[in-house]
Amino acid sequence: MHKIRGDVLLYIVVILAALAIGTVVSRINGSWPDFNNIKFEKAWLLLPAVVLQIISSLTEGKGYRFGTITTLTVNGAVFVFVFLVVWFNRRYAGLWLIGVGALLNALVMMFNGGRMPVDVSRLSTEAYMADALELIMKGADNKHVAINSATKLPALADIYSVPGFLGLGMPLISIGDIIIAAGLFLLCLQLLLKPRKAKTV
Repeated sequence: MHKIRGDVLLYIVVILAALAIGTVVSRINGSWPDFNNIKFEKAWLLLPAVVLQIISSLTEGKGYRFGTITTLTVNGAVFVFVFLVVWFNRRYAGLWLIGVGALLNALVMMFNGGRMPVDVSRLSTEAYMADALELIMKGADNKHVAINSATKLPALADIYSVPGFLGLGMPLISIGDIIIAAGLFLLCLQLLLKPRKAKTV
């Protein structure tokens, strides 16, 4: 999408809420969140995932449509990189939820040609959604496809409405997105409220 998607805005709000709650709880306990001991193994694996997403968005913006094989390869590679990061940092319970949500999204996308099915009948007809809706209907969106009678696993698709301003970019999200948001919230709290290491004398 050319706008910020609803799931992205949801993730940002969830992270900010977790940061606020974690900071307040830390202050109540007489300290500030300690970021010194936060360590993510192989975090650099997220870089190629981000690069692939950017390339996909840029080609989409130029009017280039990926074929099914390319779509499956690109979006499949993104999920592989994400799952690897989750695995290397599996000590964080929040990442397990993120992994489950990502897996559900990956399943429905892989069963539908590498694209996330969207219930276009529930998309807003407002002007800001016109371009995005047109791309989906033309089959020119490299990440989304309209739900139809042939759609596999429709319950896992983008069919849930995003309330308020969160839906300004993409007003529908999937159950996987909701689980990922819960995982992000838990992960942030885990990192912020992680017990400090005892100082050695």
